[in-house]
Amino acid sequence: MANHFDLHAALTLATQPGPFVTMTLPVTGVPATDRTQFKSLLKQGKERLLAVVPDRTWSAYADAFEPFDHGPLTNGSASGLLIMAGATDSYHYWLHSPVSATVTVTYQPNVLPILQARDKTSDYDLLLLGQKSFELAQVRSGRPELVNLPVDAPATMDHALGTEQRGRGRWQRSAGEHTHYSGTGSLDTAKAADQRNYYMMVDSYVSQHYSNLDQVPLILVASASDQGNFRKISQNAYLDPAVRLVQNPNLAAANQTLAALTLGVTEQRHVQATQIRHDAYQQARQGEQVVQDLGALATATVQGQVLRLWLREDASQPGHLTEKGEVLTTTALSRQNNLYNDLALLVSRLGGKVEVLPADAMPTLSPVAAQLRLRAAVLH
Repeated sequence: MANHFDLHAALTLATQPGPFVTMTLPVTGVPATDRTQFKSLLKQGKERLLAVVPDRTWSAYADAFEPFDHGPLTNGSASGLLIMAGATDSYHYWLHSPVSATVTVTYQPNVLPILQARDKTSDYDLLLLGQKSFELAQVRSGRPELVNLPVDAPATMDHALGTEQRGRGRWQRSAGEHTHYSGTGSLDTAKAADQRNYYMMVDSYVSQHYSNLDQVPLILVASASDQGNFRKISQNAYLDPAVRLVQNPNLAAANQTLAALTLGVTEQRHVQATQIRHDAYQQARQGEQVVQDLGALATATVQGQVLRLWLREDASQPGHLTEKGEVLTTTALSRQNNLYNDLALLVSRLGGKVEVLPADAMPTLSPVAAQLRLRAAVLH
């Protein structure tokens, strides 16, 4: 997942001399295919630089692309490569979300792929919980991996609580050298106590060894009854209250089910985030804090008044944002430039939040909208 460091690196690069050549390369994993596409994009970049900035030579940018000209074009499970090249410095980033093959020559480096990656992937843990055992998976940059639980983990109820023995209506539990009595109640009562005790041990173990250390959401995969019973006793501050997969997890083949589980989580998070975003947009609109007009939006951005910027992922508007908040469209480079990228870069630099979203996740039909820190009246 693109993180704060990645965005900070791109913002730092934007302070260096431009213009910038930005390439996004889909990674198929087929060497011949990726190599052919890379060379094609490289050729397009050279031609475009010459066409829009004829006083710049390619030699100033060549070093940024040279490591990939003959080196590997793959990196783990990355599905794309982003290369930002300026006249004096460069930056590259491996993307873990789908990307189109593009090459641009712009005033500023193209930060939109990084912002889009930040919104499309996230880190979390999956707790696959049965009544008598559990498994844990970690999802990082959208990739799930089953945790190899150590021997001291309460992986099964028998291992955690010991074995049960019955004598004259009295239930006792044997665990190692010690014997613990469950009481003289019925079998159902004893089983309920054991279930509660086991869930408490699982909750404590996952909290202490994973959630509290990594501080990522914990998504529970369990049947409806187990969801309710576990949540009643859980003290895990990172257990997600809204996103949950209500199903009996296949613990015997947990590794084979991870892809489907992460897809289910992604779908739920998409619906949840879209609704939250829509509600926030409607509330801001009622408070007259939403602006979509590009002129007013450019002015608000330069003044540092944009709290949140929403951009449709395929949106493009020719133009370059000047330091005074004017939109320049008179030069070949400005007509090549994507104004939305300039807005996103400046909003991010000034502490605002930028979301690059698919059309169905946008809170409005407009390709761009912003929530202001103050009422729109301050712009007049």
